[in-house]
Amino acid sequence: MPQYKLVYFNVRGRAEIARLLFAQAGVDYEDCRVTSDEFKAMKGDPTKCPLGQLPVLIVEGHPPMPQSHAIERYLARKFDMYGKTAEETARIDVTCECVVDILTSFMKMYFEKDEAKKAELGKSFVEKDSVTILTAMSKKLEKGSGLFVGDKVTLADIAVFTMTEAIFKSMPNVADMYPALKKFNDRVRAEPKIKAWLEKRPETNL
Repeated sequence: MPQYKLVYFNVRGRAEIARLLFAQAGVDYEDCRVTSDEFKAMKGDPTKCPLGQLPVLIVEGHPPMPQSHAIERYLARKFDMYGKTAEETARIDVTCECVVDILTSFMKMYFEKDEAKKAELGKSFVEKDSVTILTAMSKKLEKGSGLFVGDKVTLADIAVFTMTEAIFKSMPNVADMYPALKKFNDRVRAEPKIKAWLEKRPETNL
């Protein structure tokens, strides 16, 4: 079994899906959380930070791997959480791309400094920007097994869980609008290995 080291800041952000994949798979790794100063010191070193950005996954015997989504797919493949067929893998990818779209809109609102603009973006997010995708996700959950692809937790479920965790914490009204997603969030949160991770991980905003 290779030795893994995941390098990122002390936030959930772009590394949390990978951390949850490690947790659900029951695979040990080094959760290396660096400060801004430590990142500045390593940023220009391609042997540590190939693209000058984090996260980076270090696998024993291989060059460091950048790009969060590439890391997630790599781990999902390794841990048998990326579908059993090409069709299932494609459905997982579609779900993950939907998560990217939703979080791009959400983060734009979340980090807006101007309160009037923030309120406007929040209203647009709830009433327009998120509706098509969150509605489709809800319908999928209502008609299927309660998971997004197949009958066991995959990368798709982990990705949607991180999305709903962020949104529902900041905007509880969205959870009320999509009860199927709220039920799904509670289900994934209760997975024993994920529950154990959530209870011990450092407390951060996002």
